[in-house]
Amino acid sequence: MEKKEVVYKVNNLKLDRYHLKLNEVLFHNANGYIGVRYDFEEGYPDDEEYIRSQYINGFYDFAPINQPEALYGIGREKQLMLNIADTQTIRLFIDDEEFSMFTGTVMESSLSLHMEEGITLRRVVWRSPKGKEIEFVITRMTSFHQLTLFTIDYEINPLNFSGNIIIESGHDVDVTNFYDPLDPRGSNYPVESIKPTSCVIQDEASYITSSTINSGLQVCSCVKHALSQESERDFSVNHNSALCRLSLEAQCKQKIKLIKYAVFCDSIRYEDCRQQAMIEIQEATSVPLTELYRKQEEYLTEYWKNCLVEIDGDKESNLAMYYNLYQLIQSVGKDKYGNIAPKGLSGDGYEGNFFWDTEIYIQPYFTITNPSITKNLIDFRYETLDMARENAKIMGHNEGALYPWKTIMGRECSGFFPAGTAQYHINGDIAYSIIAYYLATKDLDFILKKGAEIIFETARVWLDAGNFYDGKFNINSVTGPDEYTCIVNNNYYTNLLAKYHLNWAVKFYSILKQFPEFTQLAEKISLTEGEIDSFAQAADQMYLAYDEELNINPQDDSFLQKKKWDISLIPKKDFPMLLNYHPLHLYRYQICKQADTVLAYFLLEDAQPEDVMHNSFLYYEKITTHDSSLSRCIFSIMAARLGMPEKSLRYFGDSIKLDLMDLYGNTDDGVHTANMAGSYLAVVFGFGGFRLKEQGISFAPILPSNWEGYRFKICYEDSHLKVEVLPHQCIFTLESGSEKQILIYGKEYLLENTLTIPREDCIDAQKDLPSADKDKNMMYKAVIFDLDGVITHTDRYHYLAWKTIADELGIPFDEIVNNRLKGVSRADSLEIIIESYEGILTEEQKLYYTDRKNRLYQMLLENLTENDLSADVGSTLIALKEHGVKLAIGSSSKNAKMILERIGLENFFDAVSDGTNIVNSKPDPEVFLKASEYLGIEPKDCLVVEDAVAGVEAAKAAGMDCAAIGDAMKSPLADYRLDCFPDLRQIVLTNTKSQFSSEK
Repeated sequence: MEKKEVVYKVNNLKLDRYHLKLNEVLFHNANGYIGVRYDFEEGYPDDEEYIRSQYINGFYDFAPINQPEALYGIGREKQLMLNIADTQTIRLFIDDEEFSMFTGTVMESSLSLHMEEGITLRRVVWRSPKGKEIEFVITRMTSFHQLTLFTIDYEINPLNFSGNIIIESGHDVDVTNFYDPLDPRGSNYPVESIKPTSCVIQDEASYITSSTINSGLQVCSCVKHALSQESERDFSVNHNSALCRLSLEAQCKQKIKLIKYAVFCDSIRYEDCRQQAMIEIQEATSVPLTELYRKQEEYLTEYWKNCLVEIDGDKESNLAMYYNLYQLIQSVGKDKYGNIAPKGLSGDGYEGNFFWDTEIYIQPYFTITNPSITKNLIDFRYETLDMARENAKIMGHNEGALYPWKTIMGRECSGFFPAGTAQYHINGDIAYSIIAYYLATKDLDFILKKGAEIIFETARVWLDAGNFYDGKFNINSVTGPDEYTCIVNNNYYTNLLAKYHLNWAVKFYSILKQFPEFTQLAEKISLTEGEIDSFAQAADQMYLAYDEELNINPQDDSFLQKKKWDISLIPKKDFPMLLNYHPLHLYRYQICKQADTVLAYFLLEDAQPEDVMHNSFLYYEKITTHDSSLSRCIFSIMAARLGMPEKSLRYFGDSIKLDLMDLYGNTDDGVHTANMAGSYLAVVFGFGGFRLKEQGISFAPILPSNWEGYRFKICYEDSHLKVEVLPHQCIFTLESGSEKQILIYGKEYLLENTLTIPREDCIDAQKDLPSADKDKNMMYKAVIFDLDGVITHTDRYHYLAWKTIADELGIPFDEIVNNRLKGVSRADSLEIIIESYEGILTEEQKLYYTDRKNRLYQMLLENLTENDLSADVGSTLIALKEHGVKLAIGSSSKNAKMILERIGLENFFDAVSDGTNIVNSKPDPEVFLKASEYLGIEPKDCLVVEDAVAGVEAAKAAGMDCAAIGDAMKSPLADYRLDCFPDLRQIVLTNTKSQFSSEK
C-alpha cells in the first residue's frame, strides 16, 4: 500500500474537560480483545471527573433491571462490559516538582494516532515552575500480534538539567464503570461489579486477580517494567493496587526510556487466568519492544492491503475513512467469545452490549475485505445458539431460535421490549449476514457445520410469529429498525428480510441434503421436508405493504394512517427525540428515527421497482430525523443508487466525520462503530455501486463532483479485486486469484487481469439504466424561488429592522403592517410604513431611513449561518437539481447574494435576479421575467415559489405558474398550495398537479 495521510494528529492540546474526554475516545488503543481509553498517564487535577477505563471484549457481569411491573418474560437482568483495571498511571517527580500538563508551562504538545503502525504518540515539551525543561515522548500500543498485551513506551529527555528523578507506576483494580443518570441508553446508576481477590509481586511483576460479583468470572492483570538505566526499585501493595517506585539519576540531554508492559487474561478464554498471565508477560518481555512494533506494523500492512479505500481531492474525507477503518479493526473481536459493540472497546456506551449493528453494518465490510473475521462473528452467534433457543421459548415459540436484540453472553438483556425484544428482525439480520458470507466465499463447509443450523432454527420462528390471512403471510406485533415506530403489523423491513431468510433456508436445504453430514444436522434439529415446504409457502405469500396512490412501500400497515409532524418545526434542543418525548407520543406520528424501509431497499433492492424505491426514498427523507448514527450512511447509499450523487455526497459528509467532528455530541461515550462501517459502505456500495448477489458481483460507479477519483479493494471467493474510478476512466484489476465474471452497469465482462473502461462509456451506460430520475415529462423546466420566507426565513430580521425605523419615527408598527411589506421593495416598504406618519419626509430623509434600515438588516444578518437552511429545503433543492431542473432566485432584496453566501448556497443557483438588477418591485413581474431570461427558459415552463401575495401576482403577471407557501396561500391566484416544502418535488418531478392544486 502506498502510504499517504494515515496519521491523525492534534497539536497544542486543549486541556478543558470536553476535549480531554473527547480525546480519551479518539486516541484510545484497542485490538479487539482489550481496549484502553486514552488518559494522561500523570492524571488530572480533579481525577474524580475522569474514569480511566480498560475493557475486555465479552467480559461481563450481571446487574438487575429494575422493572416495577415485571411481567413474565420481561428482562430483569442485564449484562454490562466492565472496567477491569487501571494500568495507565505513571507519575514523574523532579525533586519536589511533579510533572503535570496543568502546572508549569506546556511549551509544545501533540497527540497522534499512527494508523499504519498501530500506535498512539503523545509528545510534550514542559517547563516546570522552577524552570526545569523536559521533553516527553509517550508511545502506547495494544498488540494485534499478542492480543493480551498493552504497552506504554515512556521516554524522558531532560533538556536543561541533571538530577534525581522518581517515577511512580501504578497498577490499580479499584475501578468502576462510567454512568450517566440522565441517559437511559446505558448505565444510569452506579453498579459494583468487580472485586480484587489477590494482589502479589512475583519476579518484579505485579499480579492482581479480580472476580465479578454476579457472573462468576475472573480476570488477572499483570504489570512489569523495563528501564533503560540502573535505578532503585521499590514495590508496595495492598488488596487492590500495586505501586512500583523507581529512583534514578538523570543526565542532561540523555534520554531515559521506561517500558510498562501490561497483560490481561480472563476466565472465559483461559482455564487459569493467573497462570496464563504469567505466560503472556514472559512472552511479551522476551523480545525487544522494537520487535513487537514490527509485528504490529506487519499485521496492519496486511489489513490495509485488503481493505484499501482512498479518496482523491478530499483530504479530510480520505483521512476520516482511514480513521474509521482503523477503529473497526481495533474494535472487532478476534475470537468466538467476543463480537463488536456499538462503541467498540472505546467506552461504556450501551454498556458494551452487542446488537444487530454487527450483522447489517459491520459484517458486510469484513465479509468483502477480511472474511475470516466475519467467520469469527458468526461463530459467536453459533456459540450462543442454545440461549437463542431458550429465548424463543420465553417468547412463546415452542420451536426455533430467537436471538436477543441486546446481549453480551447470549441472553436477552433489553429492559424496554417495544424498542428491544420486539425487533424480531434480528433473526433476519443474522441470516442475511450468513448468506452474504456464503455468497462472498462459497464456504459451504462452514455453512454445513454451523451456518445452516442457525439459518433453519431462526427461520422456524417466522412461521410461529406470523400467520396466513386472506392469502398473505403476515407478521404482526413486531418492531423494525425505526425505534420511533414500535409494535406494528407487517413492518416492511422485517417482512422482506423474513422472505429472503425463508427462501434461502429452502435453497440451503436443497444444496446441503446431498451431503451425508446434513442428515445428522436434520436429525439433531428434527428438520423435515414438510417444514421446508412451509418455509417456501410463507416466503411466496409474504405480505409486503404497498400504497398504490403514493406508489411507495409504507413502513408498516398503519404507518400512513398517522399524523404528520413537520421536523423543521421541532426545536434543535429536542433532538434526539427519544430523550425529550414520551415513546407513545412518538409512535403516533409519521416520524422516523432512522432508515427502515430505505435500509431494506439497500439490502434487497430487487424486491421493488425503481420508481417505488425512488418515491419511497423521497417520502421517508422528509420524515426521518437521523437521530440514530445508523441512518445517514444508508440514505447516502440509496441516494447514489437512485441517481442523486450530490445528495449522496451530502449524507456521506455527515456520516464519515461523525466522530472526528463529534457531530452527535456524544463521542465521549465511545466511537460509533456501525456508522464507521457505514461510511465504507457508502463509498463501495454507494458511489462504487458494488453489489454481492447470488448471480455474482456487480459495479455501477459514480464519481462525486468534488472528488478527483477514488479506489477500493474487495475480496471475492478466491480473488482480490481493485477498483479505481477516475474522471475519464474506470479501472478494474484482478490483483490475485482466478478470473471472474463481473457486471459493470449491467454489462458482463471477464476480468482476467486489468479492465479499463473509458469514463464516457460508463456515463453512457449509466444513462441507459432504468431510473425514475430520468423522467423527461416533467411539467416544469425551471423553478424560480423567492428568497426571504421561502429558501430561508429572514423576515424576522426585516421586521426588527423596520420596527427600529418605525419606533424612531413614532409610527405604530406590528405584524399586520409587516405582512404588507413581503415581496415589496425597500422604498415602497417605507411608503407603506409612513402612511400613518403625521409629518412629511423629504426624499433625502427617505433615502436616509431606507439606507439605515438596510444597515440594521445587514447587521442582523451577521447571525445567519448554514444552519438557517433547513434540511427539507436543502434536500428539495438538491433533488430538483439532480433531475436537471434549472433553479433561480427571484427576489426584490438587494442582499440576496449576501444571504445566499451565508447559508452556503452562493454558487448553487443557475441564476439570481434580485433588487440590484430590476427597476420595479413585485407585484411587477420584472424580477421573474429577468430570472427566466437569465436561465434561457420560457416563462410558461417556469414555476415560481412564493410566500407573499404580491409575489403570486408578479408570477402570474409574468405568465408563470405559482406554488404558494405561508401567507401566499391566501391568494386565489396561486396554482398550488404547499403544506410543506418537500411537496414541491412531487409537483415538479412526478407531475402530480391535482394533489396540490389550489381551489379556486
